[in-house]
Amino acid sequence: MERFGRFSTLEEALEDFQQFSEFARTQFKAHPDWLEWIKSRDISDPSYLRGPGKLKIDWLERASHCSSSLQSRIEALKQLKQREILRIGFFDFSSVWNLEKVLKNLSLLADFCLEVLLELAKEDQLSLSSFPFTIISMGKLGGNELNYSSDIDLVFIHNGSEAHHDKANRLGKKIIQLFSLAQGGFYRIDLRLRPEGNSGVLVPSLKYCENYYFSLGESWERMALIKARRSAGDHSLAYEFEILRSLFSFPKHLTEEMFEEVIEIKSRIEKEILAEGSRKRNIKLGEGGIREIEFIVQSFQVVYGARFPTLQGRSTQETLDGLCDCGLIPRKEAEELKVAYTFLRRVENRLQMVADLQTHLLPDNVDKKKAIALSLGLELELFESQVEYHMSNVRRLFSSLFPLSNKKKEFSFNFGIFPDPRKARRDLQSLEEGHSFRTTKSLRRFFPILEEKLSHSVDPNLCLSRFVQFADRYGLKSMLYESLASSPKALELLLGLFDRSSFFTEILLYQPELFEEVCQSDGLYTKKTVDVFYNELDLIDKDYKTRYRIYRKGELFRIFLRDILGLASLLEIEEEYTALAEAILKQVTKHCHAQSNAIIGMGRLGGKELGYGSDLDCLLIGDNLGGALELNRFLSEMLPTGILYNFDFRLRPHGEGPIVLERQRYEEYYRTQAQFWEVQALHRARFVCGNEEEGMKFIRFVDSLWIHWSRQIPWQEFFALREKIQRERDNHVPLINRFKTAPGGLMDIELGSQIWLMLRQIREPSLWKAFLWIEEEDPQTAQKIRSGYLFLRQLESVLRRERNSPVSVIPTEESAKEKLARFLGFNSTKQFMENYVQVLESNREVFETLTSQKLP
Repeated sequence: MERFGRFSTLEEALEDFQQFSEFARTQFKAHPDWLEWIKSRDISDPSYLRGPGKLKIDWLERASHCSSSLQSRIEALKQLKQREILRIGFFDFSSVWNLEKVLKNLSLLADFCLEVLLELAKEDQLSLSSFPFTIISMGKLGGNELNYSSDIDLVFIHNGSEAHHDKANRLGKKIIQLFSLAQGGFYRIDLRLRPEGNSGVLVPSLKYCENYYFSLGESWERMALIKARRSAGDHSLAYEFEILRSLFSFPKHLTEEMFEEVIEIKSRIEKEILAEGSRKRNIKLGEGGIREIEFIVQSFQVVYGARFPTLQGRSTQETLDGLCDCGLIPRKEAEELKVAYTFLRRVENRLQMVADLQTHLLPDNVDKKKAIALSLGLELELFESQVEYHMSNVRRLFSSLFPLSNKKKEFSFNFGIFPDPRKARRDLQSLEEGHSFRTTKSLRRFFPILEEKLSHSVDPNLCLSRFVQFADRYGLKSMLYESLASSPKALELLLGLFDRSSFFTEILLYQPELFEEVCQSDGLYTKKTVDVFYNELDLIDKDYKTRYRIYRKGELFRIFLRDILGLASLLEIEEEYTALAEAILKQVTKHCHAQSNAIIGMGRLGGKELGYGSDLDCLLIGDNLGGALELNRFLSEMLPTGILYNFDFRLRPHGEGPIVLERQRYEEYYRTQAQFWEVQALHRARFVCGNEEEGMKFIRFVDSLWIHWSRQIPWQEFFALREKIQRERDNHVPLINRFKTAPGGLMDIELGSQIWLMLRQIREPSLWKAFLWIEEEDPQTAQKIRSGYLFLRQLESVLRRERNSPVSVIPTEESAKEKLARFLGFNSTKQFMENYVQVLESNREVFETLTSQKLP
């Protein structure tokens, strides 16, 4: 006769099974037909699989013989579950199924019961069946490793709107009620692994889960989510949750310090949960128990899963093979862990098989312990030695695989890098306060990199203070620290931003997501044109005033980062700022119905040299006063999102009166009343947008007027005006500090170039292009003027970007002057000032060269 596993016959196996298991004796006594059922040919055949299809047939048959009440249907389902448990346990006890098959079938049975319960809950309340809802299993059930008397860890998820929230909670409560109707002998459910545990919502939405895990999720939750899988409910929603699981449990930016957390978690379990006398007897939570094997596997999965996708599975045994294949654990140690896991899980099953109780403690009673040993085919002495061997082996391997378990020396911040150490201490303390274990760990790993980058900043205190504000507004702090610790270049850029500009810091504090959006896009390496900006603005289809302002801030921020990263020259930065302004002007002119007017760019707008904090110097030509006023309001109105631009109309006739005039009136004024400085200002005039025909007519008039004045330059008036501006403008600071109006300052370069061009009847709005005209005639002078102009414009740019506002003088405070020097690459204020004075002297010589033939 064919043997039945480790027994001679089926009958012998059944007799021993009932003698061993109190649960089996009780059930067979209550249901004698189950004994006959289990002896039947198909059911007693270990190769006969009972999957969801066969289980459903049995379930429908049972349900058809009971009343339609929920209580009786739940009772029928419970009996189906208990009968199936007896079959699985019998095959396990008889060793006709291996551990993997036992655990898989126990998990499959639980999944089936969950599907039935969900259907019953929806049938009972039809209004709750019309939105996506899924049951995610965690823990042993999630890993298809369920044992006989485990709680089943579940998370209910819905993917509806806020309107579905109440319905989802009612459905979740209904499912819990159905479990309670079973009144013992069914599954115990544990919902504490949901976001925020018992204090969290019963049925979170997928979006809620995403926000929670990526902002507050702890390392233990990363490990727990590895096992997460759909057991019942909506497949599409479960697939979306699977994506979340993959991103959260297997992050790209995580280091081996994760292992330290595992050690601390395990230590807490041993100290807080286990009584001293049970540590050796508890085969799950004790020293060298099942949990240590799971911790080894899951911590390696979290740290290396993103790098090795083969480690993203749920099976403990299969992942141990994967760790070996990836070279993370030696094969010998992986095999030892697999053997120990199989042995300890079989012992756990035997312990729970006795009375269908959730226990992991080896009995003190010798007879009971001997019964467990014999059920595994072992004598008591050999069984005890096997338990000791495997658990001590696991403990040894657990310790050896976590080299970081030894206490590391705490990192000590070097406060000597800060001008104000006490303030720095307070800021660092505020970073550390009130965080989760995970966030605190991430922060401590981040501190050495933060210190190193702060030590290279111009104002470490300011940078740290602004970083604290940014971290508070960012929200997902643990992700921020992990990401920046793994990407020092990003941290360097972030601190550089805080170091260089209050204005752009405020933009980032208002829109923290901007930093990641810009850094991860191609925008940092792209110089956008007017057409590109215009087309992007075209995608905005409502709430133009607010959304244009938000768009502009984002683009200013992107261009600023291009500047401080050195990805674009000063000229390119100016051209891009100008292109952004032109595109906005074109769009706003359209929305304000002001296209019948022509916009003539003057000053730096005309020269395509807009920089930080530039106003728009313009002349408006036409007769549409209403459109002009609406255009001005649209651009300059202060909203919560700020302004777009301020117009500067002071170059219009007499510097006052209507902001828009007909072309003929402009021409009449410039022909008969304008002073020479007003004509000089026209050298920058350029048509920008609006009525092109009228605009180009005015430009042609300006060209002819320029030639006319070139024949009769009033040199005395020219020099007198320059001296008046030099004497009166910014006279609250020493002349040497006025980089714009001091002898050799920006004004001398602009005036000298203008007059040089006028003498040759050339009108060129761009100073950079004017230098090319000079170069054709005098390369040496051109080189000097270009170099001097670049230095002063860079100096101006550094000062203006702090508040994104006009600045025309070097600060008089020594500390501010020192910061300016360092931003410009000088080692000291003295070195900077010496270079600055040399540039002014060189520029003054160039000015005299350009005007030498007519010096007063």
